[in-house]
Amino acid sequence: MPEQTVIAYLAEYRAARAAGDLDRAISIVFDAVERDADNPTNRLLDEIRGLHQPAAA
Repeated sequence: MPEQTVIAYLAEYRAARAAGDLDRAISIVFDAVERDADNPTNRLLDEIRGLHQPAAA
């Protein structure tokens, strides 16, 4: 998956979460699961999970 597509998905996910639109956020996560199944080398769901991890110092 092109890097620009990943960035767009992450931005849309973050915007949905910030707006409290959990239905849209869940929809993006489900789409990420399907895309990861089609392209196992580029893991969009891992990127989404990374948004919820504390940063390492």
